[in-house]
Amino acid sequence: MAKSVEAEVEKMKMLEERIKAPSIWGRVPCGVRFEDLQDTRYEDAVRLLKNHYLSEELTYRSVKLADDKEGTDEFVHNVRIWMKDKMSIAGQDVDRYRGYRKKVSAFSRTFSRVKITYNEKYTTVMTFYREIEKPVDLFEKLGVRRYFKIYVLALKSRYRHRGIAKEMLKAAIALSASANVPAIAGIFTTSRSQQIAEELGFEKHNELYYVRYLIDEQIVFWDTGVGNYGAALMAYRIPSIEEPQELKAQPSSRFAIQPTEDDKNDD
Repeated sequence: MAKSVEAEVEKMKMLEERIKAPSIWGRVPCGVRFEDLQDTRYEDAVRLLKNHYLSEELTYRSVKLADDKEGTDEFVHNVRIWMKDKMSIAGQDVDRYRGYRKKVSAFSRTFSRVKITYNEKYTTVMTFYREIEKPVDLFEKLGVRRYFKIYVLALKSRYRHRGIAKEMLKAAIALSASANVPAIAGIFTTSRSQQIAEELGFEKHNELYYVRYLIDEQIVFWDTGVGNYGAALMAYRIPSIEEPQELKAQPSSRFAIQPTEDDKNDD
């Protein structure tokens, strides 16, 4: 009788683990798989973004945000909110015998019509992104009422040139399709990331050249690297997804929803 109860408890534990297991959105031959970012790995993601992304991503690197404690703290504070409130994908380097070995990347998306920032350097980057997005109505351009927005795509330098970034973007498209969201968009700040996006069917809807973005007649983003001329708003309409015709769009923090006329009048 005792053994029977123990076996039943063990079955329930295994079932619970399966229910809680993250969804897997893709794999690459080098041993990395992409899955939902679990809350137990949030601090790993924060460390990756703080220690690598801020010093390597073109726009943050140019304003030296990593050297500004206040700006870094504001960025990290927002990252923690996004991870808890939005949807994120993490890449895991999987060893067949030892399970998870190293978290190699983080991806998240969010949407907000107004972002309030305080630190001058962080505000500079966010304002630049808004200037790229502002002229374009993606809802109209894509013919959709909602879309996923890529907010951060981060990868440690030693994992580059293995096709991981491209596969991660594919995983994001798969996640969007699984949620029946018909489009995905984001700002891509390097020529290589724009090339990868184009290879997957993304189209440019606006581009702002770094040498033309001035504050007090000074170029803001000067440390752009070879061949990186501007940041581009790019989007992909997933052809296999037909958007459900809901009677009323429900508000969500997980993807961008076209504002109603009432919402526009409130702005």
